[in-house]
Amino acid sequence: MSTEPANREHEAESEDAPLAALAVTGHAAIDAALAEFSLSDDVHAHHDDIAAVLDVVQQALNPTQQPPLPRR
Repeated sequence: MSTEPANREHEAESEDAPLAALAVTGHAAIDAALAEFSLSDDVHAHHDDIAAVLDVVQQALNPTQQPPLPRR
């Protein structure tokens, strides 16, 4: 009897998948920001990249107030 997990093929596919492909929130702007997000070797740029993604998330959660629609 094999001691390997039955879903070994699925695990291999998951490991090969890029991280951006895993980031699907259902909100187009957040998904786009996460797709562009990358933690490069330059750790000094991480702050700016994380801040950009957080700005998009904040805008999605707290959209700017829109004036009320005119009544018909």
